[in-house]
Amino acid sequence: MRKLTSGLATVMLITYCILLAGQPVRAQSHKLTISPSIIPPGQYGASYKAQTFKASGGKSPYTYSISAGSLPPGLSLSNTGGLSGTPAAAGVYSFTITAKDAGKGKDAISGTQDYSLNIYQASLTITAASATMTQGGPVPPLTVSYNGFVNGDNASSLTAQPSVTTTATASSLPGIYPITATGAVDPNYNISYLPGILTITPASGPPGGGGTPVTNLTVTAQPETKQYGAADPQLAYTVTGLPNGTTTSIFSGSLARNPGENVGSYAITQGTLTAGDKYKITFKGSYLTITQAEQQISWTQNLVVGCNTATQLQLSATASSGLPVTYEVSNANVATVTGNQLTLHNPGTSLVIATQEGDANHAAAAAVIDTVVYQPESLINQHWSDVIFFDNSSGDFVSWQWYKNGDSIPGATTAYYSESPSLDGQYYVLATNKTGRQIQTCTITITGDSTMPQTVKVFPNPAKVGTQVTVTGNYASTALQGAILQVIDLNGRVRSQVTAVQPSTQVTMPTQTGIYIVNLLLAGGQKASANVLVN
Repeated sequence: MRKLTSGLATVMLITYCILLAGQPVRAQSHKLTISPSIIPPGQYGASYKAQTFKASGGKSPYTYSISAGSLPPGLSLSNTGGLSGTPAAAGVYSFTITAKDAGKGKDAISGTQDYSLNIYQASLTITAASATMTQGGPVPPLTVSYNGFVNGDNASSLTAQPSVTTTATASSLPGIYPITATGAVDPNYNISYLPGILTITPASGPPGGGGTPVTNLTVTAQPETKQYGAADPQLAYTVTGLPNGTTTSIFSGSLARNPGENVGSYAITQGTLTAGDKYKITFKGSYLTITQAEQQISWTQNLVVGCNTATQLQLSATASSGLPVTYEVSNANVATVTGNQLTLHNPGTSLVIATQEGDANHAAAAAVIDTVVYQPESLINQHWSDVIFFDNSSGDFVSWQWYKNGDSIPGATTAYYSESPSLDGQYYVLATNKTGRQIQTCTITITGDSTMPQTVKVFPNPAKVGTQVTVTGNYASTALQGAILQVIDLNGRVRSQVTAVQPSTQVTMPTQTGIYIVNLLLAGGQKASANVLVN
């Protein structure tokens, strides 16, 4: 076959477009797509950040409804796609939203999207009230206070009431004893506790005379706080009862605290603090509270993958706490995740969400979201020095946008792209299928003025519609074992196929005019192409 020049290729393309003009275009059936694909969590008793769902791919206006599962109590979905309200129960709720367009009868289309909405518990703090008693007297009633009730709840709303206890008894010596609250239950609340203190005072004042202390001082420890993993702050105290002209320089030693480094409250004790023989100290203790440490997720991984045989990817996000990061994906059709291994299934895009929920000593980290772009094996091929084609042999794709050197090419929205005098750069396609899902092909690099070797020939060319042509190639019969010869239109659809390929093979041309591609696919994966004009 004679090598087609750039000018002839352009003329053939124009001829094909003219022949197609006026022919009826069949409507492509498709479904609506609904965005966003994931929605943020809510919290019990707090107004949910309103979300608006949007459908695309049909005729507006759209109507929305819940077609499976159920919304959290207190939330509602309007028929225009607005989700709002105040959650009335914590938990995880799964539901499906269906969108319908304004089409009538057979022209009406719809689409669905599955969602999982986590309604977090509200935070409730129960504080044991501090109390005082005299040595030898009865232990006073122990009570608690609450901070954090929402939605009109109160203590009577709890499924189980808290238990309040102290280690002190009527026979305990003067000093400071902890009061703790535990055991409260409510499915709508994440409950934490703060301790109180029970101060036992002496039954009588200190004896007089002799070398006994003659001045009573009261030392009160100050409450302290630190984050998990941080160094202890200096334990401070105040003193009352100092005689005029006397300063705290009379004190030596320091306060201490009960041991422990996990989140919780630890009693501050008198430790080695003393004022000497002339003073008697009444010590009022407090607590060092260790709070959860903050943590962050770091993730700088490139998630544009594909263009090769790799179907798995190790995700590499890390948390500053050293705790393991967990992942989830928004589109299981594109990829799924087990542990930190992402398994790719079908070309497309999916959100990948990295989270670290924390533990007893660490607060949850803010989620980090990235997008995995799974590119298919190359679906674009160069056939002439100035024309490249998208392989739509599946017939699944309906629209295209070509890119050159990373930028979209205005008007390049067909299954092929030509450039005069020749292609020169890096090219890829963002293709959309019948369901509205998009894929990005791998990039093909073409050097300017390159020519494609013609290893098969077609005679006659041009050919008449429905007639047979002879396809010949410079291959031995042994090289053609297992080969396939295809006739493909410019939309990538296979019009005919021959499996018994010989060095000279008869092929019947389509019954419609246009430009067609004759592809010789060898068993080893090599491909040779020629082009034929049918008129």
